[in-house]
Amino acid sequence: MPQIPLNIFGGFYENQSIPMSHQNCINWIPQIAESEALSTGALIQPKGLTQFGTTGDNANRGAIVMGGIPYVVNGNALFSFDSAGAYTNYGFISGTGRVSMASNGTKLAIVVPGGNAYQFDSGTSTITQVTDPDYITADTVVFKDGYYVYTASDGSVFFNSALNDPLTFDALDFGTAEINPDRIIAAHVNHNELFILGEETIEVFQNIGGSGFPFQRIQGANIQKGCYAKFSPVEFDNTFMFIGGGVNEKAAIWRVISSQSAVKVSTDAIDNAIQKFTEAEIALAFSYTFTVNGQFIVAFTFESDTIPDVTFCYNGTSKRWFQMQSGLSDNKWRVNAIVQAYGEILCTDTEDGRIGKLDDVYTEYGETIYQERTSQPYMIDGSAQFWSENELFMESGVGLTSGQGSDPQIRMSYSDDGGRTFSAERARSFGKIGEYKKRIVWRRLGRVPFNRVVRFVNTDPVKANILKMEGTLEEGY
Repeated sequence: MPQIPLNIFGGFYENQSIPMSHQNCINWIPQIAESEALSTGALIQPKGLTQFGTTGDNANRGAIVMGGIPYVVNGNALFSFDSAGAYTNYGFISGTGRVSMASNGTKLAIVVPGGNAYQFDSGTSTITQVTDPDYITADTVVFKDGYYVYTASDGSVFFNSALNDPLTFDALDFGTAEINPDRIIAAHVNHNELFILGEETIEVFQNIGGSGFPFQRIQGANIQKGCYAKFSPVEFDNTFMFIGGGVNEKAAIWRVISSQSAVKVSTDAIDNAIQKFTEAEIALAFSYTFTVNGQFIVAFTFESDTIPDVTFCYNGTSKRWFQMQSGLSDNKWRVNAIVQAYGEILCTDTEDGRIGKLDDVYTEYGETIYQERTSQPYMIDGSAQFWSENELFMESGVGLTSGQGSDPQIRMSYSDDGGRTFSAERARSFGKIGEYKKRIVWRRLGRVPFNRVVRFVNTDPVKANILKMEGTLEEGY
């Protein structure tokens, strides 16, 4: 019998009813073919992490690039890194949680949510704590038109500093949500407009200049969705995305498409996964963007003390969701923030003070990367099937010269009960180095009473690109 194509290209889509769909995609990037190709899509290996520098055991709390130099808050200090990975310690930053930062190119404002605020002056290499009595304790800060704009921790107002001076404030330089007096969560600047994100609505402001408070709401510019996580607004694809929802709506991920509208980007499966976290945990979710192999990706990380942490990623090119994970069990990706400097994509760390870089390796600091793809259910008109053969097409012959990965193995298992339980894994080589014609075939896979879900796993440190899958299936009892 001829082989038939079985769609293996896809991302994360786990339905509340597992037999409906139990698809998973961990540490593989779903990519579409933009011209005629072997298949319409593929699962591409992401880059790994190698060490660029480190500040020791103090985990990261935020990162930014100013004047081409990366600055990070690790532990209780502000550091910069030079192009060789050597750091400079500039001094104390209070608190333990994530910080918000904004820069005008020479002066960096640092906000500890609910705590102190600081200025770092790159000209003098000094940190100064904000002591102006007119400063209001804030949660976030952005920079627009020479002003540092802050959102108050109590959600009542947003306010600005003096021009290019994050140490000086005027008690009258503040604004409020005017259309709907909901609690202000964060601020974001996009297309030179100031977006004030409340719990239920988003209002858009412009700089009108003159004396007094410089920002005025743009008439008719408001979005009927609110923000639930102050560290979630993130620039992406010529606009920005955030975690939030409308009145009486639970958390989802939204993309702003105009000053009056936002569309939901997350699927119902992503929404269901997010909503397993508590409101307090969602409020601390954070995001960042990066580009790898021509794919534009935004990541959202959720942390919890009761359920596994998770990092959901959206590929803006293929419009598919997938997960990034560190370690061999359910977990988030260890990256805490991403910046680009010295021609590298630099990644800070949630576990310690390492600064990594995305690199053409297939480990994270030498540790194993776990990859999993669990497919959609396959069936033939609801009838029983016999699977005589299943063939996976990969980029073969990419094994290493020695050690683990010299004969890389892809492991396959399957489920005939809707993804509830899986068979024992069966391993197949996908090619020692130079074995470019290696075929990856499983035979005599038995009878399928209704439908079958297939799962592939790789832990070898090699390039494991999945290009296509075909099966020889025969309908009947």
